[in-house]
Amino acid sequence: MALLKSSRLTPALVAAAALVVTAAGCGGKATETPAGGSGPAAAGSSAQASGSAKKGSDYPNKAIEFVVPLPAGGGTDVAARVIAKALSKELGVPVNVVNKPGGNQIPGVMSVLMAKPDGYTLLAEGAAFSSLHALVEDLPYKLEERTFIARISVAPHAYFVNGKSPWNTLQEAIEAAKKDPASFSWTYLGGNTTTDFSLLQLFDVAGIDVAKTKRVPFQGSGPGVQAVAGGHVQFGAAGASAVFSLRKSGDLKVLAVTGAKRLPALEDVATTAELGYPGADMTWWVGISGPKGLPQDVVDRLAAAAQKVAQDPEVAKELEAVGAYPSYLGPEDTRNYVLKEADMFKTLAAKVGTTK
Repeated sequence: MALLKSSRLTPALVAAAALVVTAAGCGGKATETPAGGSGPAAAGSSAQASGSAKKGSDYPNKAIEFVVPLPAGGGTDVAARVIAKALSKELGVPVNVVNKPGGNQIPGVMSVLMAKPDGYTLLAEGAAFSSLHALVEDLPYKLEERTFIARISVAPHAYFVNGKSPWNTLQEAIEAAKKDPASFSWTYLGGNTTTDFSLLQLFDVAGIDVAKTKRVPFQGSGPGVQAVAGGHVQFGAAGASAVFSLRKSGDLKVLAVTGAKRLPALEDVATTAELGYPGADMTWWVGISGPKGLPQDVVDRLAAAAQKVAQDPEVAKELEAVGAYPSYLGPEDTRNYVLKEADMFKTLAAKVGTTK
């Protein structure tokens, strides 16, 4: 069975994506939540929006829609809401989080990429969207055909085992997997998540023959975490915030986290780089992008606001609660980061091959 395989979009999915975009343009509704602050209503004439974007003298002068192509409540959504609230303060207008889940995130992404390039419809950018380019052959858009504005936050993945597992270090778990891969079980979320890629990257760097291991599928990281805590699966990965309480209760042992630095909430847990696996460094992150052709003054205004948000101690505190921390990149650096990340996903997907 293929572990990671490219798929083609069905006509129904393409039609659904188009319907979402059309609905958005015709007053269709999605789940919208104000991120805080006060300001003009979200509605406004297209002429006014176009004029403000071109002149740049008064941008922004009305509410901004910040699209999260995922359900409410997940890590990306929570981080996006922290960011949106802080952006509202910096920009002086509401930045409203709008959840548009479904369809492998494609309809939500398309609703932004096909919007008027005036700075009032933005995407909560993240690794989940660039990873699609490793898995879906005929996406209705190209990754580079958007305006990258900023990366604001980064969150590591945590690698963990059951609290009573005989493995107390990442090295012990890896050695066990290499010695008897057929008995090594791990949580698998379908192959199209950064969590899956994080595990596959670790296995690749560590020299584990993933084709011989036992992947156990789950619908979401939550059930996977619970399965490891319950002793049903040996090894797992998830966003760090998903393991805080179970580690505290002793149901899980966290062996390592990815990323450039340790998390304050897990300050005694080493990074993979510290443990000798610097190549296993995949994180999930949240940033901002918009439609292709955003005016430069709009990009500059948003990037400057994003940088201030990333420097705000209160934002850092709120992000810590979801296992993340501020990590700012400007427009060009964000673009380079995303394109490099997408290439890495493709290389890893091709390299890993198949598993039982």
